[in-house]
Parts: sequence; structure tokens; C-alpha cells
Amino acid sequence: MRFTPLLLLTVCCGLFLSTAATHAETWPQFRGADGSGVSSETNLPTKWSAQEGLLWSVDLPGRANSSPAITAKRVDLTTKTPDNGLWILSFDRKTGQQLLKVKVGSGELAAPGPRNLWEHRHNAATPTPMSDEENIWAFFGSGLLVCVDAASGGIVWQKDMVKDYGAYDITFGMGSTPRLWNNLLIVTCMTKGPSYVVAFDKETGKEVWKANRKLPAEKDGADAYSTPTIFQRGDQTELLVSGSDHVNAYDPATGKQLWIAGGLDIPSPFGRIIAAPVANKEMIIATSGNPGGGGLGYIKAFKQGGTGDISKSGLLWKFDTATPDASTPLIMNDKLYMVSQNGVATCLNLSDGEPVWKKRVNGQYFSALVGGDNKVYFLSIEGLCTVIDAKTGEVIAENQLPGNFYSTPAISDGIIYLRSFDKLYAIKGK
Repeated sequence: MRFTPLLLLTVCCGLFLSTAATHAETWPQFRGADGSGVSSETNLPTKWSAQEGLLWSVDLPGRANSSPAITAKRVDLTTKTPDNGLWILSFDRKTGQQLLKVKVGSGELAAPGPRNLWEHRHNAATPTPMSDEENIWAFFGSGLLVCVDAASGGIVWQKDMVKDYGAYDITFGMGSTPRLWNNLLIVTCMTKGPSYVVAFDKETGKEVWKANRKLPAEKDGADAYSTPTIFQRGDQTELLVSGSDHVNAYDPATGKQLWIAGGLDIPSPFGRIIAAPVANKEMIIATSGNPGGGGLGYIKAFKQGGTGDISKSGLLWKFDTATPDASTPLIMNDKLYMVSQNGVATCLNLSDGEPVWKKRVNGQYFSALVGGDNKVYFLSIEGLCTVIDAKTGEVIAENQLPGNFYSTPAISDGIIYLRSFDKLYAIKGK
């Protein structure tokens, strides 16, 4: 073939575009690859509505709260249909075309707590799936853990966690999301009954390690609905787990405990931990629940680099005003951002825990915070997403969509993906 200047230019442009697409940031699990909730991208969307700024939107069968997992080509979700069917769904990330709809099982939550306190917001498809280019891993509150081939929808392997590790005894039903790290799929279980952290080979489902996590906690304090976080501190990787009145770190490769901190209990029989731990190179932030916004919750900052029990020796500061219940805080630009269930947004200095700003945002908040491009996204249950300037605290925009939103936004390649109970939105902004 003879290469003319035009053909050479075309080939070079094609290679450049292919490389750029390959290196576009993905968001393959809850709050991104490591759970930080921070995107490194710029020019993120700030303004949209149901009429403007949407790349596409699709209706979803059933209802669920699982957040989107984004790969280079797909958006993956789970859902539960009225017949208790448990499903994995995939969509083309550019067009919204459905790529996969596969029923992987059936079941519902085992939740001894009053149904009126949870059934309107939570079901067996609350945990977020985890994805790569070949497979999708999904965990359901029934105890089903499954790996599905992303191209064919065929089941690669599956496990019944209740059968293998014991029945759940947790007031509002199992809702923790696993964490995918290297070749491992790591599952946490923190209940009044079985409590453990277990890692499986992601390709085969074979158990690699298991660590008991039965820790002292009273009543509902033994329950947790939180997701693990991965933090890379120098050459040491930490698997951070928060629940049962403690936060601790494991070596994710072996399950060896690196350190532990207690004292996360609150003076309430309904205390439990939902928010995930977050960290930077200096500290770890753990959130104790604030059920119903009753003023009982708080956050604690612990110093990085400790060993053994750092409950007292590692404590840096505590903050106990308008703290979150379910919403996981965000660390960005040496600041901590958080929102209470009843809509009080606060920014703290990480160095000392002192407030930088505080403001009211409309609505009720369960969704974890995410950010990037010096923006923080506060998504309310009612579909109002308030975009705040991370440096100044000024409101950049308020964006309304219809629906009920308990899931957490995902950010990838300049698009924000929002999931309501029964609809998925891809937002490019005005």
C-alpha cells in the first residue's frame, strides 16, 4: 500500500484517537477503582435537566439502588424485579443501547427490621457491581455472588454466601458492596451473626483468604452496610473496612490486619455504619451513623502509619455537627466534604477538622459524594444535584431530574452517570 500524506495523517489520527480512548478514565466499581470518589478528569458537566444536557437516558426494569460501573465500552447495573428476579444489565456507554440483560438468580433480603423503615429505599440489588472489559461481578443482599461473562451473559462462577458462610443477621438486610482489587474480589460481612472479610480469586471464585471480624459492638452497632476502600500509601496498600464500631486496615493480598481503631459507637440502639472510610496519606476518616439526623453521629480522623490498636494513639480529631448517616464523605484538595441526611453540607480542613464553610442544600441525602475538576456533586434522594465549587463553597448549579436517587454518581470520560430507582441517565452537560 502506498502511504500518501493524507493517508498517513488519517492513520496517525486514528492511532491517536485509539490511544486516547484506551486511556480514558473508567469507573469500574463503587466510587471508582479505589473508592475515593474523586475523578482526575477536567471539564466535567455542571448544568443539565431532563430536557437539556443529556447524552441519553434509558428506562430500567424493576427497582434498585446499585450505582453504575463504567468500563471502556459499557455501563453495568443490577436490578431486582417484582418477582424477586435478580438481574445484571449492560448498556453501551455512548448510545445507551442495551447490550446485556441476564437473570442470575432470585431472592430477597432477610431483614428482621420493620419493613416500613427500609422497603421503600432498599432491596437485594443495593450493592454496586464491579466490572472489567471481560467480566461483571455482582453481589446481592440475598447472598448471591456471581461472575458473568460481559459478552455472552454466561455465568462464569457463582456462590451462595449464606450457604457457605452463614445466614445474615442484620436489621435492614445485607447491603455492603464488595471491592475488586487486582485479581481479588473482596467481600465484607458485618452483622450480629457471621462477621468476616473474605477474598476470592476473581476468575474462579476460589477463596484466597478469610479474616474473622467479630468485634465488640452492642445491638445494631454490630451491623454495617459500608463498602471497603483501597488506599495506596507509598509501597503499602491498605484495605480499609469500617463497621461494628471499628475501622481497620488489612493487607488486601493476605488478609493480615495492619491496624485497628475502635470507639465508633454512638449512644443509640439504632447506631450502625453505612458510609465507607476515606483516606489520604496523612489520615483515615471514619464515619459513625447519624440515624434520622438525630445529632448522634460523628466522624473521627486517625493518623496514618500506625500499627496495632490506634484507637487513642492515632486519634487526631473528632467532628460531631451535622455529620452524614449513609452518605460517604469526600477527600479532595486537603479538605473533607460531607452532607447530613437532612441537607447540611460542610467542608472541613483536614489538618485540624475545623469548618471552612457550611451551607444548606435542598433535599434528603443518602448518595455518597463524588468530585473532580474542583467540583463536588451533592445528589439528593429527590433528584436534585447541587454542584459546588470545592475551593469557594459557592453553588455553581442546581440540576433537577425526576425520580428517586439513592445510588452514587459515576464519572467517566467527561460523562456523569446517574441512576434513579428505574432509570439511567448519561449526562454531558449543557
